[in-house]
Amino acid sequence: MIKPYEFFTTPEGDVMMRRDNETSLLAETDHEFVREFTLHLSEFYPEAYSALCTEYAKSKLNKGYHDFLLVRRFIKCNFGEFDNKLDITETGCFQFEFVKCPLRGECKYDRCICSPKFNSTLTPREMDVMKLIYDRKSVEEIASTLYISIDTVKNHRKNGLQRLKLRSTADFIVYAYDKNIFNEQ
Repeated sequence: MIKPYEFFTTPEGDVMMRRDNETSLLAETDHEFVREFTLHLSEFYPEAYSALCTEYAKSKLNKGYHDFLLVRRFIKCNFGEFDNKLDITETGCFQFEFVKCPLRGECKYDRCICSPKFNSTLTPREMDVMKLIYDRKSVEEIASTLYISIDTVKNHRKNGLQRLKLRSTADFIVYAYDKNIFNEQ
């Protein structure tokens, strides 16, 4: 899971990252952070991820540099101010800020990369896991039924809750009941 961070952009255009009272410059060598951030983008903000891939297509042969450019641009467009409020929360949620940009309203990626749309659709596997959760199955029972690991079940549950902007399994059960998600027709 992506860890909590506060980001800000310097007047020179560099992206700074603050975690646990330590501040550092986002660098191409931050491989683990860039990898986790890119995975999060592709899963939860697929339109923004696709637009970024298009924008930086010329660098795709150098995957490390390509992914660094994607992450840096996304951060610059969505988390520019130093405000001591986490931009990525403890639960991995992004807290977007209004970033002053001279291209606001003119950029072809406005409202796509900047203030992107969150993907709230559960994947088929997340839906399988959430159905079994709704049926009050334990994590172990779900893992056994779907032939996946317990950690994978927990990951699907976490991602499903995050996509639906819910905090707990109990919240999901109420949500699924209210929305009639699993009602047999």
